[in-house]
Amino acid sequence: MTEQSDLYEKGIAVITAEPDEHLETLSLVLSAVGIDHGLDPSGEHLFVPIDLEQAARFELEQYRLENRDWPLSTPASHSLTKGQTFPTLLAMTMLVFWYGHTGPWSSAHLWYARGMIDSVAILERDEWWRLFTALTLHADLAHLLGNSFLGGVIICLLSRTIGYGLAWMLLILSGGAGNFCNIVLRQSMHLSVGFSTAVFGAIGLLIGLTVSRGLSPRPHRAVLLPLGAGGALLAVLGAGGEQTDLGAHFFGCMIGTVLGLLTGVVRIFRKLQSYRWQPYLFLMALLMLFFSWFAALR
Repeated sequence: MTEQSDLYEKGIAVITAEPDEHLETLSLVLSAVGIDHGLDPSGEHLFVPIDLEQAARFELEQYRLENRDWPLSTPASHSLTKGQTFPTLLAMTMLVFWYGHTGPWSSAHLWYARGMIDSVAILERDEWWRLFTALTLHADLAHLLGNSFLGGVIICLLSRTIGYGLAWMLLILSGGAGNFCNIVLRQSMHLSVGFSTAVFGAIGLLIGLTVSRGLSPRPHRAVLLPLGAGGALLAVLGAGGEQTDLGAHFFGCMIGTVLGLLTGVVRIFRKLQSYRWQPYLFLMALLMLFFSWFAALR
């Protein structure tokens, strides 16, 4: 204290760094705004002329306010590395067994008649459940296997990133929202089925998370992995034709990207990545599909 008083009498003010701060970083902040200062060799203090003390403290306080939530905490990336794959494998297995029950696409079949995407039924008769029930139906075996295997890899990666429960909740929401955006913007009657809209939602989620949370020192390379998986899925399903709905894939991916960005930066989403929330969120995702089918068959 006596040393600081002596410096103050000499026209020098002492600014102390916070415990979690690096003095070099604070020095760069002051240099950026043109405030003369000196560094304490001990690494704890900055020295500035007394007439610049208030300006220096103001600039450092602004820097602290702007960066108080940075770097973003990523609890899931460290704690959610085990036990996140099995629920996804279970869900994809359920899709396979469900296909064994429903069979391939036939508009005359009860499950497809009540559950497939039908733009007229959704927009004119308010049959909202089709946005979600259609995710559980598949046109043929190739359609099912492409979504199950490639989609399973993508969703497992997403689950290990943010937790399996939050992953499934968000990809079901992005799949339903992608289906809705697609039918609203189409100019003609539209019928479709398939989980691939949700899979492309998962691809978008990974892209959004990569951009918002900096999951890789080279984000542009990390983005190539989900994009490459999406390209492989399109190669399996075909880039066009009656069974490939590129519009739904596009909107699912775009909505997933937005949700991924929000998940990376919004505090409530980051809290939901805690391990204890995963079983509840996974159950909620399954219940969304269950109640959608309940509404479809009532």
